[in-house]
Amino acid sequence: MKQKFYNIFRNLYIIVFLACFTNGYADGKYAGASMELGVGARPLALGGAAGAMTGGAELFHYNPSALAYVEKPVISLMYAPTFESFSDPLAHYNYAGIAYPLPGGGTIAFNWTRFSVDDIPIYPDPKGASFAERNSNPELQMDGEALGYFEDVEDVYYISFAKALKKNIPVGWMYDELPIEIPFGMNFKLVRQKLYQSKASGMGIDIGAMIKVNFGTLFDKKYLGDFAVGLSSSDITQTPIIWDTKTEDRIRRSVLLGLHYQQLLGFSNAQIKFYWSRYRKYDRNVFYGAEFLIKGLAVRVGKNAYGITSGAGLYFWKFVVDYAFVTNQLDDVHRISCSINLR
Repeated sequence: MKQKFYNIFRNLYIIVFLACFTNGYADGKYAGASMELGVGARPLALGGAAGAMTGGAELFHYNPSALAYVEKPVISLMYAPTFESFSDPLAHYNYAGIAYPLPGGGTIAFNWTRFSVDDIPIYPDPKGASFAERNSNPELQMDGEALGYFEDVEDVYYISFAKALKKNIPVGWMYDELPIEIPFGMNFKLVRQKLYQSKASGMGIDIGAMIKVNFGTLFDKKYLGDFAVGLSSSDITQTPIIWDTKTEDRIRRSVLLGLHYQQLLGFSNAQIKFYWSRYRKYDRNVFYGAEFLIKGLAVRVGKNAYGITSGAGLYFWKFVVDYAFVTNQLDDVHRISCSINLR
């Protein structure tokens, strides 16, 4: 009996979750919400403060200009069970992509994310005229058995391009010319969604840029490190999601502003990095992150809109493996991602 009621509760939880999260509270306000789950364990461990972050092909999701710093062809993957247990999640959210530096400068990338919920139950209509009637008559009560099952699947395909411009800026007679880097990038994306017997699709554009400078050169202090400021906007055309039922949702435009400071330390090539980002879509949120790296090991901590995040990374040979523990609105989740350099 307890197992039957647990199954009913779990199935109802899935239905409510889909209604509120996946399909936008029925008015389209939160269309494409699964894309806000983020990509890559490293930026997620740092609270999602990735507006000016560099060093990973998965950063296309936050600021496509970060791809300009991909130096070798790389494959990136992420396994992200979402909500409930790690081994038996309610939903699956996964990512795969490849980034390839082009001759003469620039980087092109192809990425794919999928959010899916399987085995969503279909229940018969309630019998009787009211809840009180069903509660008093056992013959009218539901037995918890589903008539069938369906699935929700949301795929997003990205084609990205990024390139960095390098300029020497005169800063006065006391200093040499200041070298700065200005990377810029763009995502073209195709959104495909299937929910029960309905299908939808839409196309959108994300853009981003950064300015990166070395504080040591700017202030003539060799011990100072690199500073970057980044700005990106996702779904700049408010991506329309058009259903075959002749209805339309729109993904709201979002803006991510970020700062990044990287400081080399005086031992074992260690370094520490600090991140700050402000995100605006439905509300305004501020994210923070800090990362310490030494001899192929990274330790990370951050803060997103819902609480503290943390994680670690391991760098060896051509592989990078990252882990993140992320505080979310509905449930805390684990993220595992890896990158493989092809050269």
